[in-house]
Amino acid sequence: MLGSHNTHLEHFLRNKAKDGEKALATMPGWIGDVMGQGKNTQHNGAFLLTDQRVAFVRKGFFGEVFETIPLDKITSVETRSFMGHRVLTCHTSHDELRFKSFEAKAVFDEVHRMVEDLRQPKATTPTSAPPSGLTTDLPSQIQQLANLRAAGVLTDDEFERAKARLLGG
Repeated sequence: MLGSHNTHLEHFLRNKAKDGEKALATMPGWIGDVMGQGKNTQHNGAFLLTDQRVAFVRKGFFGEVFETIPLDKITSVETRSFMGHRVLTCHTSHDELRFKSFEAKAVFDEVHRMVEDLRQPKATTPTSAPPSGLTTDLPSQIQQLANLRAAGVLTDDEFERAKARLLGG
């Protein structure tokens, strides 16, 4: 799993993870604003990416904060960076999860890439049969399927069926 193991992740795995849900990445950081009030209060915790959703988890002595968005509901992902301060925002049609961190650029960028890859449709059935022979886009489509299989989103069997559909078999 990408990122560091922390108490927020442990709390999620023990108390919030769904049956069979796999944690793929985590980053320390916060939501809200410094000196914010109400729903804009700053909460320090962790961003989590699983094979099913993105989440913010904060388990403290007096309570917890837990916000989540299913991957298939994310309509867009936005990132910003300034002098080591990084922001990852996952948008839905009527909500957003804005996560802030000082995580290393390489880790932050990899988590962003993973969210983008996982929120895309897993495998689509072509509306018409592909032309005989390979198309220029076919290798990239097979690579995307392989990435989804490597991330645990597709099983080996699902990967083989989707690849066979792409190849017209």
